[in-house]
Amino acid sequence: MPFKIPGLPEVRLNSPYWQNVITGCLVGVTAGLYVALNLLGAGGGKPNSANMVQIVNATLCAVWFFSASFGGTVLNKIGPAITACLGVLGYILYVGSLWYFDQHGQLGFPIFAGVAIGLSAGLIFVTMGYIAMSYSEEDERGSYITMSINLQAVGAVIGGIIPLIINKDSTEAAGVPPAVYIVFIVMMGIGAICAFLLLPPEKVVRDDGTQVATIKPRGFVEELKANLEIFRDWKLLIMVPAFLPAECFLVYGGSVNAFHNNLRTRSLLGFISVVLQIPAGWALQWVLDNKKWKRRTRALLGLGGVGVPLIAAWVWEVVRTRNYDRSNPPTRPMDWSDDDFVSIFFLFMMNWVFSSLWQYIILYFLGCFSNSPRKAANYAGVFRGFLGAGEAICFGVDSIAVPYIKEAAVIFAFYTAGVFIFLYLALFHISETEYFKHEEGVVIPKHVIEEARADGVLPESEETSKEGSLQGVNVETGEKHQL
Repeated sequence: MPFKIPGLPEVRLNSPYWQNVITGCLVGVTAGLYVALNLLGAGGGKPNSANMVQIVNATLCAVWFFSASFGGTVLNKIGPAITACLGVLGYILYVGSLWYFDQHGQLGFPIFAGVAIGLSAGLIFVTMGYIAMSYSEEDERGSYITMSINLQAVGAVIGGIIPLIINKDSTEAAGVPPAVYIVFIVMMGIGAICAFLLLPPEKVVRDDGTQVATIKPRGFVEELKANLEIFRDWKLLIMVPAFLPAECFLVYGGSVNAFHNNLRTRSLLGFISVVLQIPAGWALQWVLDNKKWKRRTRALLGLGGVGVPLIAAWVWEVVRTRNYDRSNPPTRPMDWSDDDFVSIFFLFMMNWVFSSLWQYIILYFLGCFSNSPRKAANYAGVFRGFLGAGEAICFGVDSIAVPYIKEAAVIFAFYTAGVFIFLYLALFHISETEYFKHEEGVVIPKHVIEEARADGVLPESEETSKEGSLQGVNVETGEKHQL
């Protein structure tokens, strides 16, 4: 029975808004807790712990590239519920493998779990991007993206407060109690069950009674061809330099944080940065969904609000690490009581928050170029695939102890390239809507015509390619009719 929470849409399972909330919660108990586990030092306490973490994370990210790139094909074939459930299961194996390594120090299980979580990460993030981009209306896309990513941050906050509490009075390494692993596994297990609350798209209904999408099933080969076909989209391809650094800040930030700061300072920085990410995300959402401005204006303001401080933070990072020698770490790591902590604190907050918001910008821009559920799934998959590839490369580079100034400079270069790429797209290729409007006031999504052509229902012709003279396609039956 639907019910109402003041200030929020009516609570009903088949609402696009609440389907998006469910997906965000699933990302929170998977990717959010994954961040918390890394901050906590799970799997630590063994002589080969650092090597284990590098191997597992590199394996994870390498597999993630392929699972995310083709995750859209899987989702379009088996639906969001099963895709999300499979996405959660790999994280459960990962937590279990860290617990096992803590107890026994054997590498085999964590490496296997690295493959499993790599597969799962692609599936859970494709589901998140698919629902955020295709279930939302054009004027609420920013809020859907913000909701799902902020719920991931909430998961990291819930898990991240643990290392802060454990290490608040100590600069020594603290082991991870078995109770922490058990609680995280239980939370993820509940998430796997809740994944089946995600309904097939044809059962999701907006408040006005319209369906978000009705997709005619296609065979696996056809879906795979459609996924590969998306790599011919030049707008997507020129965005790849923006995708690659999107999570490198996690690898770099964790590494330089461990090099320079003691344990309780690292825990504080990690916790506060995730907390600040949440209100910053809502502020960005207010810009991206502000109905007083045109779509292009919103894109430019959002890009400027994130891109300028992001570039400034990485310039600052390059400057401050110019004298860091990775072979000679400081004999006394920085503590939060030191005089220099304030500047380090502000830099870490700028770096983490605006690097996190960069992902909001990417998903918003991807959502500007299509309302197609199929294309949204494939877009989200390709983005997450290249994000994982960039992270895997960063893990590899960091593992061979490349000087921090060089590592920061390369990340800065990719972010800067991404800002200028999005600036070009915002100025010249973002339209006010992805709908064709007929002179009688009838609107049909562009993707309906595109997919009808792809399915052979509607041939390419002059009358279907011009606004104001369109053949509509019944989304459920595929039948043509003249508007």
